Amino acid sequence: MYSLNMPVSAIRTKVRQEFERNRFVKQLRARDVLIFQSNAEFQETLNYWKQLNHVMKYFRAEEDPKARLPKNFISGFLEGRN
Repeated sequence: MYSLNMPVSAIRTKVRQEFERNRFVKQLRARDVLIFQSNAEFQETLNYWKQLNHVMKYFRAEEDPKARLPKNFISGFLEGRN
């Protein structure tokens, strides 16, 4: 599929982290929405509707320390971020 320059273990770890992030969701409607969104993401990835940079956005925080969101609006504005 996509040619990612990372080991398979790092990809599996990131997928696991995405699942664990929503581990404590108890409301049934919220779970249904999460399942629907994950199914849509999976289909888009399998159908190659995503470009490589869309797939790599999940790993951006680990690669680039400046990729995190700024503390407030003014600091982000002064850095030139959108």
